[in-house]
Amino acid sequence: MTDRDKIIEHINKIEQYSRKPGNEWLLAELVSKFGGGGKIDAIYEYCIERVAREQANQFYKDFPIKQIIPTLEEDFVKMEFYHRKNAFNDFAFAIYQQIEGITNVVCKDPKLNEVVSRLMGHPAYVRSVQKSDGTWTEATISDRNGTSSFQIAKLLFGKDARAKSNCQLASHWAVDKIYIVLYFLCYQAMLKSQEYHQFNEYKEMYNAIYQFRNLNHRGGEPNDVQKSIINSIRPHQGIYYFKFMQALLFFVEGVPKGLAVLDKLYDYAISQKRILVNDIKPLGKIDLANVR
Repeated sequence: MTDRDKIIEHINKIEQYSRKPGNEWLLAELVSKFGGGGKIDAIYEYCIERVAREQANQFYKDFPIKQIIPTLEEDFVKMEFYHRKNAFNDFAFAIYQQIEGITNVVCKDPKLNEVVSRLMGHPAYVRSVQKSDGTWTEATISDRNGTSSFQIAKLLFGKDARAKSNCQLASHWAVDKIYIVLYFLCYQAMLKSQEYHQFNEYKEMYNAIYQFRNLNHRGGEPNDVQKSIINSIRPHQGIYYFKFMQALLFFVEGVPKGLAVLDKLYDYAISQKRILVNDIKPLGKIDLANVR
């Protein structure tokens, strides 16, 4: 063990000791001993950054896209730094950088591109059907709710569904790509109708993160829609620190699950015909009590 390692070990012990109730005097003593100001601040920031890097390492240790983990970890550390400083715009930007970094890589996958291209016009939901014994069947990729005219493109893009459904994945706006990854990977293209509200809440979170990112990235004056989103969050920033982090967690946990089944999803997609957006017709009246 080098002298530097020994000193860091002692600092770590002092830092842990000072956290215990009744030991607050230790920090005051250190300030007195080292003159306070920059020296003690530097020790404190070093300890905090070390903890943040350990957290970043744990957060991404099982993430399957290994080549981008160092960059993701750096943005994670920045996120934690801005959280401590209560710099919300910068915090949201660091969150977005992680989501965008993952999205840009997975959207280059030719299999995902083919899946998106073929299935955009297909029904958005999979379904479970109640059996005679009262139990429900497990929803599968192929058991899609064909009784609904609600297509994947409509779920993702709303009124712009028809135009955006014809775009190549690489041509989509940044936030649209995030929506696509959310549906096809995080939900594995198997969204259940009862998950609709949760799905839209995540969409809203990613859009809000994107709008705060634009404040940093693009500059200029936001339009009325962007102002409305930003102004609705400003008074509740303390809550949105956690909401945005939850959105990041859902994304980081969901993408690996989707990548794990991408081959199966691809095999299903290439077996299906493309359906133009708005071309699905309801199949007639059914007993909705037995479908979910």
